[in-house]
Amino acid sequence: MTKKEAQISGVATRAIHSAYTAPDGFGAFPVAIHHASTVLFDSVAAMRSRSWQDKSSYTYGLHGTPTSFTLEARLAEIEQGNHCLLVPSGLAAITLIDLALLKSGDDVLIPDNVYNPNRDLANWLSQNYGISARFYDPLIGAGIAELIQENTRLIWTEAPGSVSMEVPDIPAICAAAHARGVLVALDNTWSAGIAFPAFAHGVDIIMQALTKY
Repeated sequence: MTKKEAQISGVATRAIHSAYTAPDGFGAFPVAIHHASTVLFDSVAAMRSRSWQDKSSYTYGLHGTPTSFTLEARLAEIEQGNHCLLVPSGLAAITLIDLALLKSGDDVLIPDNVYNPNRDLANWLSQNYGISARFYDPLIGAGIAELIQENTRLIWTEAPGSVSMEVPDIPAICAAAHARGVLVALDNTWSAGIAFPAFAHGVDIIMQALTKY
């Protein structure tokens, strides 16, 4: 399946037909489960010539196996994104996004109905790393423009929000953010790319915990 085909196909098709093909030696119709940390090479030169970052070969279990590469590819296709990276938990995914995009002196906006570990992480970053974290009404919509500061680098969203389940105006939030050069991340755990195609509505980065589907 090409990227274009994935974009126009239904979610039921994208969930079971992936464009990803495992390198030689691992292909099978049912996706095998590989419990492996060590990968064998013919020589030291072969080992050193491989790169784990483009997912064209296997180098070490932590960097990916046929099992994890296939899951990443299918999740990306369901969300209609370009790339996916698996991490051990939803909080690990949130942390990865925060630490990749924020540094001391930056500001992050977080909806007040956020998944509570995200709130705890934001408070920890604020207390220990000088990253200001401010919480906003999830139904603020375009009004979030008034909260964006010169040092705001990231806006978190959830659709729907954790526990209270409000559905924010994601396109309006994204438009206000992008007008100021701010990225928008979405915790899409509840919708998982099935109920809400977030990239099509302007979101820059999607994370989800694989717990609802």
